[in-house]
Amino acid sequence: MSKRLEAEVWSLDNCAGCGLCVAACSKQVLEWEPGTLHPVLQKRTKLLGLSRTPLDSCSFCTQLCVESCPRLERWAEMEPVMLDLDPWTLQPVARVVTTVEQIVETMGPQYLWAPVFDALNEAVFTHHMQNVAVVGTPCAAQAIRKLRQSTNPRLRPYQESIRLSIAIFCTGIYKPEMIEEVLVKRMNVSRDQVKRLEISPDREWMRAVLWDGSVRTIPRQQAESYTRSGCGKCDDYLGESADLAVGSLGAPKDASTLIVRSLAGDIFARNAVQMGLLETSPDVDIAALEKAASEKDRRERGQAFKDLEILMLDGLADPQKRAEAIQQFTRLYRTPARPGAVGPDVPRGCTGC
Repeated sequence: MSKRLEAEVWSLDNCAGCGLCVAACSKQVLEWEPGTLHPVLQKRTKLLGLSRTPLDSCSFCTQLCVESCPRLERWAEMEPVMLDLDPWTLQPVARVVTTVEQIVETMGPQYLWAPVFDALNEAVFTHHMQNVAVVGTPCAAQAIRKLRQSTNPRLRPYQESIRLSIAIFCTGIYKPEMIEEVLVKRMNVSRDQVKRLEISPDREWMRAVLWDGSVRTIPRQQAESYTRSGCGKCDDYLGESADLAVGSLGAPKDASTLIVRSLAGDIFARNAVQMGLLETSPDVDIAALEKAASEKDRRERGQAFKDLEILMLDGLADPQKRAEAIQQFTRLYRTPARPGAVGPDVPRGCTGC
C-alpha cells in the first residue's frame, strides 16, 4: 500500500468507500474489516527459524491502489468561462477569466441573460485551455451534460476541455432590456450610478444598489414581465445537471449553499476546503431546498394538464384519443374507480362515475 493512501485519504477521512483499491490490489493485502470507514492493510509475517519477521507486502508493487483511488486525483487550476456584467453599460457579457484577480474584479452573474458559451470557442481554440469551468444557469449545465454524452468526434475538443460545470440556483433569467426600460426610463437611474444588482432568494424583488449607497427596488411584478419565455419550460432550479450547484437559498446570511452532484464536483470541493478556499458549515435549511426542488414536480404536473387539454380537443374527433384523455384525466385527478364499473378501459362518464 502506498503511504499516500494512508496520509492523504484514510487519515483525513476522505475515503469514498468505493472499494476499487481492494479489488485492484495485485497482492490482495487490502481488505475491509467490520466497522471500518476505509480498507486496512493485512499484517503478514514470515517465519525465519524461531522468529517471525513482519513483511512489507507493498514493496516492489505497481501500486494499482494509487492509480485507482478517486480521492488522490488532484484538481488542476480552473479557467472559468462565466457571465459578467459590464460596469458601465450594465450589459451582460460572457468572459474567459484565468486568474483569481480577474474573478474578484468581475461583477459576476447578475440574472441578466447572455449566451455564456459565446466565450467557449475563445477558451478552447484561442487560448487552448484544457481545464475549463463553466459557470452559468442550470440550462448551461444541461447543455454540458448533453455535450458530454455525445459521440460526435467534432465535439471532442469541447469534451476534453470542459472539466467542471457550476450552476447557479435559478428560477428564471431576465432580458437585458429590463435595465433600460425599468431602471433608466421608469426610475430615472443612469447606468453609471449602479454598483451591482441583487435579487431576493424568493425572487420577490430585484434591486439596484447605487454607488452612493442608496437602493432602487424593482418589484417582482415588473421584473417577471422581462423573464425569458424559455425559462417557463425549465424544470431545473437547483442545478441537477451540474457538477456543483450554488445559491443563497437555504444558507445563512453572507453565505451560500453548495450542492455537490458529481465526483468531479466532490474532488473540486474537497480540494478547495483543504486549501482553505472554502469554509463549511452544517447550517443549511434543507426544508427550503426540498421545497424548491418540489417546484419541478409542480411544473411537470402543470405541463401534463396542458397536454391533457390538447388531448381532450383531439378526442372530439378521434375515439382513441378520447380514451387516452380519460385515462390521463383519471391519472392526474387520481379519481378512484367506481365499484361495479364495467372496466378500466370503458369508464362511464368522464371520471368513471
